[in-house]
Amino acid sequence: MSRLIAFIIGSGPNIGQHTSAALKAKGYQVALGSRKPVVEQVKKDGYFPVALDITRPETIKEAFASVNKELGPPSVVIFNGSVFSAPPIPDDPLSTPLEKFTEMSAVALSVFAAAQEAVAAFRAESNKNALKTFIITGNPTPWQPFWKTSFFSGVLHKTDEWRMAELLAHAYAKEKFRFYFASLVNAETGGVLDPLSEFWTSGPQHAKVYTDLATRPDQADWDYRFTLKAEEWKKARV
Repeated sequence: MSRLIAFIIGSGPNIGQHTSAALKAKGYQVALGSRKPVVEQVKKDGYFPVALDITRPETIKEAFASVNKELGPPSVVIFNGSVFSAPPIPDDPLSTPLEKFTEMSAVALSVFAAAQEAVAAFRAESNKNALKTFIITGNPTPWQPFWKTSFFSGVLHKTDEWRMAELLAHAYAKEKFRFYFASLVNAETGGVLDPLSEFWTSGPQHAKVYTDLATRPDQADWDYRFTLKAEEWKKARV
């Protein structure tokens, strides 16, 4: 039987930490990608550390090469990275330096690069019988009015990722590769959490949902919205 391998890009203490533990409990060998991995600690915890920078898309290919060499081609890839930066002048989004905006916009390019590498991994012989899943950590901002200037750059790259997930879910359905933009939403409205601070402790809910999506045999809705109860949000779409 082929080994189960997962690669989490963005391995912070909230979503990344809980999801890696959940996948490990399901029998996956898990690679954790971050800008400055604490190598010894990550290895001690039973994971494979990988250095990458989501604002530099070229590092994504290098990271996959490292995972493929040390563990094997992953059948589960989770892109859990995002960049938000407030403009230096409040309420003036165009005060953001172009270099900074370019850096933040590069995150969507890194998702594209990760998807390219993931599809190549999914087609590997070792993954012939595996369930193959790519998940982007989303949020409701692509379909919700969201006028907080401090987050505008992050909203833009999440909108690109939202549309990318839709395209890829349909384009690769024939190969049974599953793509998701998975978003934690307000249970009542399907929009942004209120208070937003609840997102920062939602690691266990994300871990349950991501593990369920990775291990289910069929493609659920590519635009997968779920609540703090880790249940799919099924009310009328906004």
